[in-house]
Amino acid sequence: MAGNSPVRHRARARRASRAVRVVNGILTGVGELLITAGLVIALFLVWQLWWTGIDANASAATVATSFQQTQVESPQVEGTRRTDAPPVMDPVGYGETIGMLVVPKWYGVTNNNMPILEGTGHDVLDQAAAGHYTETQQLGENGNFAVAAHRRTYGNSFRRIDMLQEGDEIIVSTASTWYVYTVTSHEIVTPDQVEVLAPVPGQPDAAPTKPMITLTTCHGITTGEWGNDHRWIVHAELSYWMERSEGRPASVLNDPEVN
Repeated sequence: MAGNSPVRHRARARRASRAVRVVNGILTGVGELLITAGLVIALFLVWQLWWTGIDANASAATVATSFQQTQVESPQVEGTRRTDAPPVMDPVGYGETIGMLVVPKWYGVTNNNMPILEGTGHDVLDQAAAGHYTETQQLGENGNFAVAAHRRTYGNSFRRIDMLQEGDEIIVSTASTWYVYTVTSHEIVTPDQVEVLAPVPGQPDAAPTKPMITLTTCHGITTGEWGNDHRWIVHAELSYWMERSEGRPASVLNDPEVN
């Protein structure tokens, strides 16, 4: 029959071959696009997680070196613990250095000696620094001296905030004074729960009676340190303070990172 002639078979075969080539071309193009997209994403992650950290840590080191030149020398002996009212630090300008944040629990794990700068803008936090919320109390003042820092990227400053437990020390070293706080609690909140920054955290209308420090950073309920839909909060109360000229807290006596 005419419908089954070799000529028509060859025509159908050619059409099928062209269709296969078109499909293969499309699949090849899509594959190349996916590979390119994957490389772009990988390069972005490398930039975010590694390269930003290099720049940020270099900036933090510069700030720390400059600030340490203003600090009173602190002998390598344990200083006298004082529990009377601590000195209250005068406010500084935006982006200026308040002191150094020292977290003994982070020694050997992550940066346990980072600058604390005034303000919480990206230009501050992207320097691998902790930034002071300008609306919260000054260092040493009754109330809540609250700071924020990145958890991932730009130095991973507060990456291991989850290690802190009740009783651990958080220390701030200024030009002349050591302020030593003891962790009392932690909580995970949504970004709109700003009452954690109140003078008495969680009680916006209460009058503060003691100095505190609060550390805040991003957290994901399902993605942990990679997320930012929640905030990880650590609260600590001032236990004692000491003059740098008299010595230093026992917990940092053998820490080579701490000036």
